[in-house]
Amino acid sequence: MLGSTLALVAMLLGHFAASVGSPADFMRVLDEMERAYARVDQYTATFLMQERIDGDLETPQLIALKFKKPFRVYMHWIEGPNKGRQALYPAGARGDKLLVRVPIFVGPITLTLHPQGSLAMKGRRHPITDIGIGRLLDLIRENARHGLGKGKLRVEDRGEHLVFDRPAHRYWLDSPADLSTGYAGMSAIIDVDREHRLPIYAEIFDRENQLIERYGYRNLQLNPGLTDADFDPKHPDYGF
Repeated sequence: MLGSTLALVAMLLGHFAASVGSPADFMRVLDEMERAYARVDQYTATFLMQERIDGDLETPQLIALKFKKPFRVYMHWIEGPNKGRQALYPAGARGDKLLVRVPIFVGPITLTLHPQGSLAMKGRRHPITDIGIGRLLDLIRENARHGLGKGKLRVEDRGEHLVFDRPAHRYWLDSPADLSTGYAGMSAIIDVDREHRLPIYAEIFDRENQLIERYGYRNLQLNPGLTDADFDPKHPDYGF
């Protein structure tokens, strides 16, 4: 009996040790993700977005997304309160405007907006310029480095998961708040697609462990052959 108990304890301790990663290990994973992203020129996905606005967690939204480097993005809301909306960036004569096609009861209208203006930001935590896997990688690295700099970044390896029916590896990160700089700190769940080696799902929590935003990339297709025509407001499927 004692031998069995000791074996069970050893097994549990071994599992716990394997489930807790190190910041250095995760930074190597992040380097690997960035190398994988460097090989991507464009992609399409069904983008999942849910954000907490003014204290309220909004309804999840699904958006058909096209993205091309260095930064060109087309979005078409297919599920959620903004269903039917479209957005294209950059646009305009100088390439610094955001086009938004809004369905209203008298028929759709097209607005030309500053991407960080109040109207473009209404009901959003981030501007359209923050959309995409590359920006998500930037966010993860910025927060991980800040935690490392404070010597308090915690990483937990939570093993393999199915995310959007794809094998992925899950990590939990926690970096501390820094009152001297106004840095709020972050805890996050990051799921890394095992095949693509890219983050395809993320949940971000505040210091009270309240979900503030989550993003995901379903049906991710890398380098599918997008061209300039996919980001042209005159595209016949868009109607801008």
